[in-house]
Amino acid sequence: MNKFSGLVAMAALAATFAAPALAASANSEIVMTDHSMRASRIIGATVYNDQGQSIGSVVDVLVRNGGSEPTAVLSVGDFVGGGNKLVAVPLSHVNLDGAKPMMAGATRQMLSSMPVYLFPPFMGQGG
Repeated sequence: MNKFSGLVAMAALAATFAAPALAASANSEIVMTDHSMRASRIIGATVYNDQGQSIGSVVDVLVRNGGSEPTAVLSVGDFVGGGNKLVAVPLSHVNLDGAKPMMAGATRQMLSSMPVYLFPPFMGQGG
């Protein structure tokens, strides 16, 4: 019985120490303490302007070879003919330092007037 009690106590102790780590991983922070960003937290995030208005959401983050700047693909609402209109902006235009992604000075209309972004076809399917 002492062996079982010892195992239960060890499991309870392990769960106690693991709880803060689990809570930290479930945090919705986009920018981590070392100023790196998790793409999984950026993708799907709503982007706001400096007026607090929702202006779109991040659909994907594109990283190219050669060290060029990543691109954020944003969904900015309905597109003529149905579906969501996608636009591409340099990721540096999306401020990720605050509690939520922001593009100062941007409006939904401004983003909607940008050219449509189309993902290139996959290899082996014409591209």
